[in-house]
Amino acid sequence: MTERSRRTRLRRTIALSTVGVLVLGVAAVGTLALAAGWFDKPERQAGHALASATPAAPVVAVRDAELIDRRTGDTLALLGANWPGFEYACIQGRGHNDGGDVDAAVAAMTEWGMTAVRIPLNQDCWFDDRPAIAYASGVEYRASVREWVGRLTQAGLVVVLDLHWSAPDGMPADGLRPMPDARSVEFWGSVASEYRKHRGVIFDVFNEPHSRFDATAGAWAFELDWRCWAHGGCAVPVENDRAQTRSGETYTAVGMIALVDAVRSAGATQPLVLSGVDYANDLRGWAAAAPDDDQLIASVHLYPDQRCADRACWARELEPLADRVPVLVAEFGQSDGGDAFLRDAYAWAEDHAVGALAWAWWDITDETSPDARFALVDGPDFAPRAPSGTALRELLGG
Repeated sequence: MTERSRRTRLRRTIALSTVGVLVLGVAAVGTLALAAGWFDKPERQAGHALASATPAAPVVAVRDAELIDRRTGDTLALLGANWPGFEYACIQGRGHNDGGDVDAAVAAMTEWGMTAVRIPLNQDCWFDDRPAIAYASGVEYRASVREWVGRLTQAGLVVVLDLHWSAPDGMPADGLRPMPDARSVEFWGSVASEYRKHRGVIFDVFNEPHSRFDATAGAWAFELDWRCWAHGGCAVPVENDRAQTRSGETYTAVGMIALVDAVRSAGATQPLVLSGVDYANDLRGWAAAAPDDDQLIASVHLYPDQRCADRACWARELEPLADRVPVLVAEFGQSDGGDAFLRDAYAWAEDHAVGALAWAWWDITDETSPDARFALVDGPDFAPRAPSGTALRELLGG
């Protein structure tokens, strides 16, 4: 273990010993407190960023190859989970999210020892001119997101807002697309305008850039390279990643540079999370292709069935990058009924001062659902579900 890793482990131990105290204040934080804390100028406080006297999320910033709380200069480790629902429930016409009682969830998250939560969003549902199938209105969707963000940040948790499901004009945002489209620029301009002054909120600009293989034709329908990742301009199949057939229709991809510019043009200065290619599993070209911005975080997703799924690959491809910029494992999980990979990925991240957010904070009652294999919690009180949930809670120190 490096000296940097030892310091990070020590800081995390101190942080987790204090973050549990925040649970006691969550229930007492009312609407007025949320409103009062939303745009407050952060006060400089002694000690670790999560040990403030009042529950409030750190003000996240990039300093060299690490994340810090801008109020204190202390380093931050973003450790926690993904909270799915906002990306799919709305476009399926059945609600804004799928996450249960927000206060009970936040209490459980802080009890587990989490410091960050990633919230996947839906591009169509954010806007008022949404598909007819979408639930309620864009105003209500945005208000629901705002409520969740407020609850989480008041409890001391950093929130990562993630563009998860998108689609080009004329198609519903009903799944993963290989690359952003022109509406994604508008999306980030709007999101950044709303949250540009909100403490503890950072932006993950596009979930999983990826190529697309056409199994029927036995050939690539679209091969994503780093130039298109950065600059856009390539022709991308319009179908989502679950489509079994291809129409041959395409849309023009928008690159990461345009999304970063959209956020910065809206006046938001928060760190931005940029995923690699190959479903965010490949960061080999990230440093050379990344936009010119000193507040960027490189994001990788780690699952056992991906190409880069062991410590040899992480040492070869991720560790050199983590010495240059902050790296975040924005998703990791295990779907085979065990927990060995989840434990190994988390331990690697902790040893190298890399953040890690598990997939997913779900209570899945249908055991036949493939999503149930990733579920971290059980029941309305969000008890840890074995084996992944119990393992994550143990690793977080809760």
